[in-house]
Amino acid sequence: MATDRRPGRASSRLAADLEQSGARIERLRMTVAAIAVLAVLLVAAVLWLGRAFTVDPTRRAADELTVPGWAAVNVHDETYGSRWCLGECRVRIRTWTSEGTVDDTANEYWQAILNAGWIPADPELCVGGLGEEGCYVRDELYLELWVVPVDCGDRYELCVESEVTAVVAAQAALPRLAEERSA
Repeated sequence: MATDRRPGRASSRLAADLEQSGARIERLRMTVAAIAVLAVLLVAAVLWLGRAFTVDPTRRAADELTVPGWAAVNVHDETYGSRWCLGECRVRIRTWTSEGTVDDTANEYWQAILNAGWIPADPELCVGGLGEEGCYVRDELYLELWVVPVDCGDRYELCVESEVTAVVAAQAALPRLAEERSA
């Protein structure tokens, strides 16, 4: 029984096996890197879409109104309805207390509304309210604003404060708002 012992044969097989193992390891590394990149992209997409679906457009619109501190001392929000207009469309009523006069406060809010991209609406769309008012539209949203003087408890006290009320809603909610105002 003769065994064939050529000096290069075992080392060649070992080299070939190592080469195949190295190629498999390299493919495995590339696969893991591709999965990691896809996972990061998927997480980023989910976060971006999640924010788009969770941030209420009426809240975002009200938050975009940037005015000086004296024009928005206290803030109070009320909301009702569904943001997807299921049953009833979302309506946000935000009320600010201002330390300024009605004219000064109305001017600041008017500038903030125009700077946020709102355009004056057709007066027939305006639901109506008391005080300095204006109604505006942007995209699918509607905003109506009233500025009224604050009632002072002491008639001898110098009182120049005002109260600002903004109603932000989807334009689909306008018939319901008009109905509520007339009732």
